[in-house]
Amino acid sequence: MLACGASSRASTASCVRRAPIAAPRFASLRVRASEPGASSPPDMGCVRDVMTHLPLFTASPDMSVDTALELLVEHRITGLPVVDLQNRVVGVVSDFDLLALDAVGRVNSDQNLFPAAEQSWQAFKEVKRIVAKSVGKKIKDVMTPDPFTVRPETNLNDATAILITKKIRRLPVVNADGKLVGILSRGNIVKAALAARKATAASNNGAS
Repeated sequence: MLACGASSRASTASCVRRAPIAAPRFASLRVRASEPGASSPPDMGCVRDVMTHLPLFTASPDMSVDTALELLVEHRITGLPVVDLQNRVVGVVSDFDLLALDAVGRVNSDQNLFPAAEQSWQAFKEVKRIVAKSVGKKIKDVMTPDPFTVRPETNLNDATAILITKKIRRLPVVNADGKLVGILSRGNIVKAALAARKATAASNNGAS
């Protein structure tokens, strides 16, 4: 197991992977080697330091889309990890997946879910139509399979890079067996960054 301070190259190779569907396989993320004399990014710690821990809201592949939508609305969340009976991550599902909201976003040219005033009613009607069509659908029909996952010991810099470069909102955190142990979201990253900034400012004020 890697320590939190392990280098980006080591932690990415060992601790970032796709969830196992047939057999475990690691994500082929490449971390560019530093130029001679270039400074490394500051170490922010490990995923385990900032992730949201169990218990978590999850979906199963056979859960109905309607049930998942109710979970999202009731708990004001935007996505769910999908786990099998052994709590292994087999996919992720978001509000956009559940409603095919990317189609709604194409109502206007900039693919914005919140269109101009004259298009708002058209977009709302489209959402209503899609919700009606979701009856009888299962999570396995709409989820993203084989998602990127990270380990608790993954360097936080590497996990942040995945969220940014892959343009995803959250990463399931799994143990060596691929079982869900937490979630790392953009919100967790922002919270950690703010805490680090405050700590730095307090340290600088104390030294002055």
